[in-house]
Amino acid sequence: MNPTSAGRWGEELVCGYIHEMGMRILKRNYRFGREEIDIIARDGDVTVFIEVKQRENTLKGLPQEAVTRFKQRAIIRTALGYMKQNHLLDSRVRFDVAAVLGSDITYIKNAFDATGVIR
Repeated sequence: MNPTSAGRWGEELVCGYIHEMGMRILKRNYRFGREEIDIIARDGDVTVFIEVKQRENTLKGLPQEAVTRFKQRAIIRTALGYMKQNHLLDSRVRFDVAAVLGSDITYIKNAFDATGVIR
């Protein structure tokens, strides 16, 4: 399986998972400039920005370890673009990470926040 199709498969798996959790998917693969957010969803009154990381094994570490501070900043900037475009600047937001290892999902709510990142 090539990396692109593997990534899409992981996103499909996560979409099913969050749907079962009661979230509603608003957008997939949202692009703002050169950055992308994998999944944007609603969890009650909260807009949730979800980064999906997938690996087949742990030779290069756990998938969630790939969501570095640099990646978090890019996600936050992209989320801000989405919020501006959709007039959501006053809404509650959350940043989650879905780590897919093989076919197992580790879902991390509130994996990081924007405090002190955007000034």
